[in-house]
Amino acid sequence: MGNIRASFQKSFYEVEHAHISPFYGYLRGSVSRAALRRIAEELLRVDYVGTNRQICGCTLRTSYGLPCACELGRYRLGGIPIPIDVVHVHWRKLTMEVELEVGEDDGSEVDMTSAMDELWRQFRSLDVIGKRALKSRVCELAYPTMTPLCPPPEKLKTKGGVKKKGKKPAEYDVYRDPLYHESYIEDVVNVESGGNCGFRVIASLHGYGEDGWPMVRRELGLEIIDKDRSTLYDKLFSNRLSEVRESLMIESFGSQPPEKWLSLPDMGYLIANRYNVVLVCLGNPCMTFFPMTSSHSPNVSIYCIGFVNHNHWVQVNMKEGFPLPPVTLDWKKFHSHIATTWMLGFAGRMQHWQLLTPVLA
Repeated sequence: MGNIRASFQKSFYEVEHAHISPFYGYLRGSVSRAALRRIAEELLRVDYVGTNRQICGCTLRTSYGLPCACELGRYRLGGIPIPIDVVHVHWRKLTMEVELEVGEDDGSEVDMTSAMDELWRQFRSLDVIGKRALKSRVCELAYPTMTPLCPPPEKLKTKGGVKKKGKKPAEYDVYRDPLYHESYIEDVVNVESGGNCGFRVIASLHGYGEDGWPMVRRELGLEIIDKDRSTLYDKLFSNRLSEVRESLMIESFGSQPPEKWLSLPDMGYLIANRYNVVLVCLGNPCMTFFPMTSSHSPNVSIYCIGFVNHNHWVQVNMKEGFPLPPVTLDWKKFHSHIATTWMLGFAGRMQHWQLLTPVLA
């Protein structure tokens, strides 16, 4: 009995590596580990099943009450986390407690267990920005006599990605353009190609894992229609707004045409604003993208990506304090007044870039 109870507790609090992806955000801590393992195995079939029901066969759905490959394909294609209600209630009963009779005094009026469990579930399902906001609100309740500001979150770790073996591409732009970059590069992490490589890199840097690229596409799609920044994007993209938005939408898995690739500077603005990070692109040209509607933060995460062979994005891990390339003219033209603090906060590193550039001219 003790082992069974311990198994239930594991389903609540322990997360297996395969289930870290935000794709499982609504399920972690809410369904059994056995169900998560079956779903993870079924997810491997998505690459060749896609959303085709005939190829899928839907065995997992009909036999176990769990989402099958074609269902998972639709969620993945849309960058949507697996909804909790598509999992049969059998897999969601993570308790061994017997339900009390109606009317029995069980102290439920003052019991916060369910509320706290739901709070944790919501917290685990949120992205980094959402977690910061929720944590801030909880801190206000927990420490009413203290400042409402919470300590700044730790930087997301950009290391730990699986480095693909093999020779570097013959035209490795990250190292060659400009040459002095090499002294500031710690390592380069490759990702799978196929038209989603840029979104794979951002997903990896953001902690989603490389396979979280559909989530990035979806979140950037939500960013471009954000009401608070609609005026900004109308100015930035002008009559290309619908074109930029459509570039984020895909209809099938597999290789994507060039118009669906991560393109700069368009995606640079969206990424920096959506995730409140500094995005640095090493390639031709080299560019820095600061958030356009927020103020400078000394603890901001810097995502560095490189464009190689004129058709592929990679993750570039840089040494601390590396020089930053200039921002775009449109960033200078359309950023909010408060966003000027980003330029001030990184002035030294941007001046360092300017000092080095003439040497290579």
